[in-house]
Amino acid sequence: MSLKIIGCSGSFYTAKQIASGLKMEYIPVQTRKFPDGEIYVRIEGRVEGDDVLIVQSLGRNPNDLLVELIFTSKTAREIGANKIYAFLPYIAYARQDARFKEGECISINVIADLIEWAEIDEIITVDFHMHRKSPEEIFSIPIHNLTAMEDLAEYVVNNYRFEKPLLVGPDEESEQWVKTFLKKMNAPYIILRKTRLGDEAVEVVGEGLPKGIREAIVVDDIISTGGTLRETALFLKKKGVKSIYAVVTHALLATSSQYNLSEYSGIITTDSVVNPYAKIRVSDLFIKFYRRNKYDK
Repeated sequence: MSLKIIGCSGSFYTAKQIASGLKMEYIPVQTRKFPDGEIYVRIEGRVEGDDVLIVQSLGRNPNDLLVELIFTSKTAREIGANKIYAFLPYIAYARQDARFKEGECISINVIADLIEWAEIDEIITVDFHMHRKSPEEIFSIPIHNLTAMEDLAEYVVNNYRFEKPLLVGPDEESEQWVKTFLKKMNAPYIILRKTRLGDEAVEVVGEGLPKGIREAIVVDDIISTGGTLRETALFLKKKGVKSIYAVVTHALLATSSQYNLSEYSGIITTDSVVNPYAKIRVSDLFIKFYRRNKYDK
């Protein structure tokens, strides 16, 4: 089955890479913001009777990017698109998947409702941030959660030479990413414990490290402010680790992240959100998924 690839502003490079890799038609989305903050969207191609793939990451400026996604999908349906797929490399608001205080919004549930209301039929994403619920529990439409961790691990194995590295998960939730990483790299690992003290402040604690460890690779799914990674690095350095690398899928790089990442010898991540540390293209993850999936049958 062929798709027309629609590239929104948050991921038009990724959309172009997918269209080129699969030899499919690329359709740009024209967007601009009016002086009062309203968003204008126009799909610059015909989609009547076609299955389409809308590509849009929701990182860094999630509110505008989400509105653009909704406008694009609703417009595609109104002008005759058949089935609408969405490749959303990063889905924002997934960290608020429960009500911790009375009156709080469970943000990811609202995001799921909006995406489904926009008449998207199926979602493909990358390393969805899972706390207490899986993406299948949150969305009522089909969602495919791809992982970049094996590709990131393979990149590290092929491009770095570590003598005796330790894999480190900064909190209990990161253990799933560490275990995926272990499929490509044979190394000891530890999982630390994190207590969140506020929106940015965290405390990281753990037990002693294996003897002789001087190199560590910290594995997680998101860098936002980098506060968790900084506290993890400080903990490891107190234990005698000299060289620390971070391997993370989504580099949001919010306020103060540059300072917080200064404890690291290197950062390796994907281009799910455009950033200077990207080594893995999420377009390649989608292309591999497409070729092994029902869409190519």
